[in-house]
Amino acid sequence: MSWRFRKSFKVFPGLKMNLSCRGLSATVGASPLSVNFGPHGTYENVTVPGTGLSNRVRLDSPPLPSATPGNLAPLRPVPVAPHLTSYFATEEIRSASTELLNSTNLEPVRKLLREAYEEQTAISNDLSAAESEFSAAHQRYVTWDNGFLFKRLFKKAFAARKEQSETAEAKRDELKEQLRLTTLVTEIDVDRQQAEPYFRMRDEFSALAESTVIWDTLDRRRVNRFVERSAASEAITREPVRFDLNTCDILNWEQKVPHLANKNGGDLYLFPGFVLYRASREAFALIDFREVTLAYKPQRFIEDQFVPSNSQVVDKAWAKSNKDGSPDRRFKDNYQIPVALYGKLLFTSPTGLQEEYQISSAALAERFSKAWNLFRDSLVSSRA
Repeated sequence: MSWRFRKSFKVFPGLKMNLSCRGLSATVGASPLSVNFGPHGTYENVTVPGTGLSNRVRLDSPPLPSATPGNLAPLRPVPVAPHLTSYFATEEIRSASTELLNSTNLEPVRKLLREAYEEQTAISNDLSAAESEFSAAHQRYVTWDNGFLFKRLFKKAFAARKEQSETAEAKRDELKEQLRLTTLVTEIDVDRQQAEPYFRMRDEFSALAESTVIWDTLDRRRVNRFVERSAASEAITREPVRFDLNTCDILNWEQKVPHLANKNGGDLYLFPGFVLYRASREAFALIDFREVTLAYKPQRFIEDQFVPSNSQVVDKAWAKSNKDGSPDRRFKDNYQIPVALYGKLLFTSPTGLQEEYQISSAALAERFSKAWNLFRDSLVSSRA
């Protein structure tokens, strides 16, 4: 009965990724036929087992001379004349679409991951329905098989129930095998020179994730301090999110990686050599780690809600204040608000990544930023 219940499916070979000082390379398949995607192009490798003969053919065209990711200047805001700036204009902090975010050199890998994920999703849905079908058919058969009367009185009906149960079981087992064959098993090898800073960064991220509060910054606007009688120069909208070490079902790797939840866009997964940005189940991008810049900045924040336990209060401000910070005495019930020291983390890339987080512990945010840059430098500084 096997292999007759479902349309044909694609068997995916293994995906092996290697991170070294030269960058990230990926190999799909194994001898005798494999395809390699790397910093120097895409190649098809063919070997004849037992002969020692092999052939290597380039599949893509050599790129035209251009600026490498390491030489690209980070995105900078364009200055705007003061008289053209609206104090009330709101700037949304959001990344570009996944199609624009993806690094060109990682497009073949993203295409393979997308195909594998779509195939797995389709088979998983079929398998879920098959599990329910088998459960119902098997229960109908077992009910009569464990009894005495009906299977003897209605022999044809009993035989039909048995056949339905066996058919449903075969269908379920077939789909389980198809799901196994379409699972893209991923192996990621990291050279020692990059492994040490990467896993140190992951350790610092794990400590960062224990911060009392982490906020995703959604937007900001400049404050008209004279009109609003505020000591703050800008107002931001933020939502608490969670950081943790986790896995991503798109890429089947044995290790847990840093996962940054996001309220205003895709979640970030920090793999060795690349950042996986996931906006939805099927919309995701792979961004070369060398293209991503992380900027840390200590941030004094007038906290009108509550100050987290691991934050430092560095000053106080009046709820209604003059431009020089003194209390506006026209307000009878004016009161002071604590000024907390937080850490701001801003992730950007030339392809349009723009994600900003506010961390209740400035010290933990700074430590993670330093670890991030040490790992990134191990990739950038050794390239030639």
